[in-house]
Amino acid sequence: MSNPNWNQSSSPQQKVVADGDIIEIITQEDVKSVRKLVDVAEKFGKHIAKVNKVTTSQIRNVYGTVKKLEMTGWNDETARRLLLLKPLMAYAAGRHGGGVKELEQVISQAIDQVSNANTFKRFCQFFEAIIAYHKANGGKD
Repeated sequence: MSNPNWNQSSSPQQKVVADGDIIEIITQEDVKSVRKLVDVAEKFGKHIAKVNKVTTSQIRNVYGTVKKLEMTGWNDETARRLLLLKPLMAYAAGRHGGGVKELEQVISQAIDQVSNANTFKRFCQFFEAIIAYHKANGGKD
Protein backbone atom coordinates (compact mmCIF):
# COMPACT_ATOMS: atom_id res chain seq x y z
CA MET A 1 0.00 0.00 0.00
CA SER A 2 1.70 3.19 -1.14
CA ASN A 3 -0.31 5.64 0.97
CA PRO A 4 -1.29 4.10 4.33
CA ASN A 5 -4.06 5.96 6.12
CA TRP A 6 -3.95 7.29 9.67
CA ASN A 7 -5.51 4.32 11.42
CA GLN A 8 -3.04 1.75 10.25
CA SER A 9 0.11 0.64 12.02
CA SER A 10 3.38 -0.05 10.25
CA SER A 11 1.78 -3.21 8.84
CA PRO A 12 -0.91 -2.30 6.28
CA GLN A 13 -2.95 -5.33 7.39
CA GLN A 14 -3.24 -4.33 11.07
CA LYS A 15 -5.28 -1.25 11.97
CA VAL A 16 -4.57 0.72 15.13
CA VAL A 17 -8.11 2.13 15.27
CA ALA A 18 -10.86 0.16 13.53
CA ASP A 19 -13.32 1.97 11.28
CA GLY A 20 -16.30 3.32 13.19
CA ASP A 21 -14.82 2.89 16.67
CA ILE A 22 -14.43 6.62 17.27
CA ILE A 23 -18.03 7.28 16.26
CA GLU A 24 -19.29 4.58 18.63
CA ILE A 25 -17.03 5.75 21.47
CA ILE A 26 -18.25 9.34 21.31
CA THR A 27 -21.93 8.86 20.41
CA GLN A 28 -22.96 5.78 22.40
CA GLU A 29 -23.59 5.69 26.15
CA ASP A 30 -23.64 1.98 26.98
CA VAL A 31 -21.07 -0.07 28.88
CA LYS A 32 -19.92 -1.77 25.66
CA SER A 33 -18.91 1.64 24.28
CA VAL A 34 -17.02 2.51 27.46
CA ARG A 35 -15.10 -0.76 27.16
CA LYS A 36 -14.34 0.11 23.55
CA LEU A 37 -13.17 3.59 24.63
CA VAL A 38 -10.70 2.02 27.06
CA ASP A 39 -9.50 -0.62 24.59
CA VAL A 40 -9.03 1.80 21.69
CA ALA A 41 -7.36 4.43 23.89
CA GLU A 42 -4.97 1.82 25.27
CA LYS A 43 -4.03 0.51 21.84
CA PHE A 44 -3.69 3.96 20.29
CA GLY A 45 -1.87 5.51 23.27
CA LYS A 46 0.63 2.67 23.22
CA HIS A 47 1.04 3.02 19.45
CA ILE A 48 1.84 6.74 19.51
CA ALA A 49 4.21 6.26 22.48
CA LYS A 50 6.16 3.24 21.26
CA VAL A 51 5.85 3.14 17.46
CA ASN A 52 5.71 6.85 16.62
CA LYS A 53 7.53 8.25 19.67
CA VAL A 54 5.11 11.14 20.24
CA THR A 55 6.27 13.23 23.19
CA THR A 56 4.06 14.72 25.87
CA SER A 57 5.30 18.19 25.01
CA GLN A 58 4.08 17.75 21.41
CA ILE A 59 0.49 17.34 22.61
CA ARG A 60 0.49 19.29 25.90
CA ASN A 61 -0.97 22.53 24.45
CA VAL A 62 -4.00 20.81 22.92
CA TYR A 63 -4.61 18.61 25.94
CA GLY A 64 -4.41 21.65 28.25
CA THR A 65 -7.02 23.41 26.17
CA VAL A 66 -9.32 20.38 26.32
CA LYS A 67 -9.00 20.27 30.12
CA LYS A 68 -9.86 24.00 30.37
CA LEU A 69 -12.91 23.48 28.16
CA GLU A 70 -13.96 20.51 30.28
CA MET A 71 -13.83 22.69 33.42
CA THR A 72 -15.95 25.33 31.70
CA GLY A 73 -18.63 22.84 30.74
CA TRP A 74 -20.62 22.49 27.54
CA ASN A 75 -22.05 25.67 26.02
CA ASP A 76 -21.89 27.53 22.69
CA GLU A 77 -18.48 29.02 23.49
CA THR A 78 -17.09 25.59 24.39
CA ALA A 79 -18.43 24.19 21.12
CA ARG A 80 -16.77 26.99 19.15
CA ARG A 81 -13.43 26.61 20.96
CA LEU A 82 -13.53 22.83 20.58
CA LEU A 83 -13.88 23.19 16.81
CA LEU A 84 -10.95 25.60 16.82
CA LEU A 85 -8.78 22.82 18.25
CA LYS A 86 -8.80 21.20 14.81
CA PRO A 87 -6.54 23.85 13.20
CA LEU A 88 -4.33 23.86 16.32
CA MET A 89 -3.90 20.10 15.97
CA ALA A 90 -3.27 20.46 12.22
CA TYR A 91 -0.50 22.95 12.99
CA ALA A 92 1.12 20.57 15.49
CA ALA A 93 0.80 17.71 12.99
CA GLY A 94 2.46 19.83 10.32
CA ARG A 95 5.36 20.64 12.64
CA HIS A 96 5.92 17.16 14.01
CA GLY A 97 4.32 14.70 11.53
CA GLY A 98 4.18 10.96 12.27
CA GLY A 99 2.27 10.08 15.41
CA VAL A 100 1.14 13.67 15.97
CA LYS A 101 -0.53 13.49 12.55
CA GLU A 102 -2.24 10.25 13.58
CA LEU A 103 -3.35 11.82 16.85
CA GLU A 104 -4.65 14.88 14.99
CA GLN A 105 -6.76 12.72 12.71
CA VAL A 106 -8.20 10.64 15.57
CA ILE A 107 -9.00 13.70 17.70
CA SER A 108 -10.43 15.62 14.73
CA GLN A 109 -12.76 12.73 13.92
CA ALA A 110 -13.79 12.58 17.59
CA ILE A 111 -14.45 16.35 17.66
CA ASP A 112 -16.72 15.92 14.64
CA GLN A 113 -18.93 13.61 16.73
CA VAL A 114 -19.41 16.07 19.61
CA SER A 115 -22.84 17.70 19.58
CA ASN A 116 -23.96 18.06 23.20
CA ALA A 117 -22.82 17.83 26.82
CA ASN A 118 -22.86 14.02 26.86
CA THR A 119 -20.80 13.56 23.70
CA PHE A 120 -18.42 16.29 24.89
CA LYS A 121 -17.91 14.41 28.17
CA ARG A 122 -17.11 11.19 26.28
CA PHE A 123 -14.73 13.08 23.99
CA CYS A 124 -12.85 14.41 27.05
CA GLN A 125 -12.73 10.93 28.57
CA PHE A 126 -11.41 9.46 25.32
CA PHE A 127 -8.68 12.10 24.94
CA GLU A 128 -7.68 11.74 28.59
CA ALA A 129 -7.51 7.94 28.25
CA ILE A 130 -5.27 8.21 25.16
CA ILE A 131 -2.93 10.55 27.06
CA ALA A 132 -2.91 8.25 30.12
CA TYR A 133 -2.04 5.17 28.07
CA HIS A 134 0.53 7.16 26.10
CA LYS A 135 2.28 8.09 29.35
CA ALA A 136 1.87 4.58 30.82
CA ASN A 137 3.62 3.16 27.77
CA GLY A 138 6.67 5.36 27.99
CA GLY A 139 5.52 8.59 26.37
CA LYS A 140 8.34 11.03 27.09
CA ASP A 141 8.32 14.77 27.72
